[in-house]
Amino acid sequence: MTRTQRRAAGFTLVELTVALVAGLIVAIAIVGLSKAATATFHEEIRSSAAEATLRAAADRLRADLQRAAYMSTPNIISDPLVAKWVGDPNNIFRVNATTGGGIMHLAGVHLLAGGSAANAPLSTAQTPALNPDAIEIGGNMTSAEQFDVQSINVNNGVCARITISDNSPAMYRINAAGPAAQAAEFNNIFQPYPGYQFIVRLLDDTGRSQFLSTCPETTPTGINNTAVPPTAYVDVASAVAQILTPQDTGNLGGVNPVPAGRAWINPVQLVHWQIMNAAAEPAQIQNALGTQSLAAAVDPNKYDLVRSYVDATGTIIPQTSEVVAEYAVDLKFAFSVEGSLVKPPTPPQPTMLTLAFDDPTNQTWADDVYKVQGGANMPQRIRIVRARIATRTAQPDRTVNVPVANVGVQAFMYRYCMTAGACTTQDGTLRWARVRTITTEVSLANQAGAFY
Repeated sequence: MTRTQRRAAGFTLVELTVALVAGLIVAIAIVGLSKAATATFHEEIRSSAAEATLRAAADRLRADLQRAAYMSTPNIISDPLVAKWVGDPNNIFRVNATTGGGIMHLAGVHLLAGGSAANAPLSTAQTPALNPDAIEIGGNMTSAEQFDVQSINVNNGVCARITISDNSPAMYRINAAGPAAQAAEFNNIFQPYPGYQFIVRLLDDTGRSQFLSTCPETTPTGINNTAVPPTAYVDVASAVAQILTPQDTGNLGGVNPVPAGRAWINPVQLVHWQIMNAAAEPAQIQNALGTQSLAAAVDPNKYDLVRSYVDATGTIIPQTSEVVAEYAVDLKFAFSVEGSLVKPPTPPQPTMLTLAFDDPTNQTWADDVYKVQGGANMPQRIRIVRARIATRTAQPDRTVNVPVANVGVQAFMYRYCMTAGACTTQDGTLRWARVRTITTEVSLANQAGAFY
């Protein structure tokens, strides 16, 4: 073979085969590494998302707890600074129980121990079983404003119109928004969602408060732009709770029709926190958040931490529900309280009683103030609220459980069982979702001086 022929020769079949096999081995190794890296990447993304969601939820819950009883009352029944009719046994004796249920149950903190358990059926599949709570927090959640009252007059025989003085710092700030936006700004403060009745507080110069409901009309709050200058108003329902005068209270609070700088009004809201099954959430939330990437319909095992407003009747307003944390699996509360359950303590006890999560005494302190009138419940004596929130990864990605580590009576969860009948076998199936838990503590500054 000449030198020219040797240069023109190609690979032999053996050489080509060896090269292809070697390349295939390298390709398989690269694919394997890529697959492992991709799986690890997605696992860590899911874990990071659970933790980020958890931290955002804790911050949001803390913000609401810090406003518990803010410009409101820690316990509407026992509060000595709530105006009442002369001779009535308590502060809400003449509130309409049907249309003013939210007023009758108003407190800084109202715990519903295990209140979310029915919404999260997988809670019973855990070891130990979970019993997630729900909670209602009462206070001024929409502003820090207190508006001067100019006059009070009957509007249509059913509602009374409280006209706001235009010459007050609060109205100056509202009017600064400009003619096009000031009415919307005012309504957002008193009426977070249209078409529902909300609670307002009427404060007089004796320091006593009345809690009223806005009227069941289309625009119970607003700004009358036909007046010069434009005048803000709040219409309250006389049929729910009548505005008390000094004559009604024996001069222990109350307001006259023309208080002229001796009365103020501010909004009060109740917000309800619960774990909710995604299938029970409003349609717009289900459509956007109710599915996993591998599911075509709402995931029946997906639970979210949801915050909603409660109206003056005590009914949750579904249109205001917002998902604060997706894939939430646990929500627990515990309190540090002032003194003993003796009511009232004489003298007030200087020591703090700190309760553990799942201690049934938590419920005793923050039970419904109206349901157990005269009972031992004293939400006004709660000084610190501890909250524990747990979220899971979006999909199960572990085949084995991590045994629960017990510290005293507290059980900390690392894995969440995704099988309704409990995860009793470990056969290589992805049954477990990783869990992230955070515990936060909030001092209730607005209840620090409530010893009644």
